[in-house]
Amino acid sequence: MVALRSYCVGDSSSKRCDILIKMLIRRLYAWACERLYAELAGYYNLISWLVSFGQWDRWRRLALDQLQGTRVLELGFGTGELLPHLAARSKLTVGLDLSPAMHQQARRKLVAVGLSLPLVQAQAQALPFVDGSFDTIVATFPAPYILEPRTLSECARILAPPTRTGAGRLVIVGLWVTTADPGWERWLPLFYGRPAPATINRITACLTTAGFAPMLSECPVGRFKVGMIVAERS
Repeated sequence: MVALRSYCVGDSSSKRCDILIKMLIRRLYAWACERLYAELAGYYNLISWLVSFGQWDRWRRLALDQLQGTRVLELGFGTGELLPHLAARSKLTVGLDLSPAMHQQARRKLVAVGLSLPLVQAQAQALPFVDGSFDTIVATFPAPYILEPRTLSECARILAPPTRTGAGRLVIVGLWVTTADPGWERWLPLFYGRPAPATINRITACLTTAGFAPMLSECPVGRFKVGMIVAERS
């Protein structure tokens, strides 16, 4: 606390304090996210609701309008909230998540709604599926692993190749969230925030290198705009 007071004394104390507080909150948020995939998995939905200002479910369901084909894989399904909605729109729905705690949460959710779906425990960087297994891969508010070259390469491999009727599609929702509301604009970057143009260029380059033709957009949801990537195999 003494160090914090010392840091905040001076001509630019207010600005420096603001930077330090935001940095500490980001680190606490990152630590909490790791715990939510382990011993605090039971609080995942509550925390998601809080950090999205109650909009988490609406943001996540944006992916449903981008589904293509009948075979869908959800990467990082979390507590399984989206899986029943995906199953209602496809003939085959598979979920993949590395966290054992999330598998427990998702299975409880599926049993509660009378569904039995294949849930796979594996890494996105080494997907245990044969080439061309799926028409659409969905990832909502994923961790940084989603943009790793190995992950994108694996996604391209297991997606259906281009045909006259279309190509396999990777749908990523929630890499960033923005708002024009001044009340939320100051604090939103703590958890989301629009990437810098250079970062957007890097994301596009990563997808292109992996064999995708990406389209980046922002979908309005109330006072917010949610970043979306729809990338088809090229």
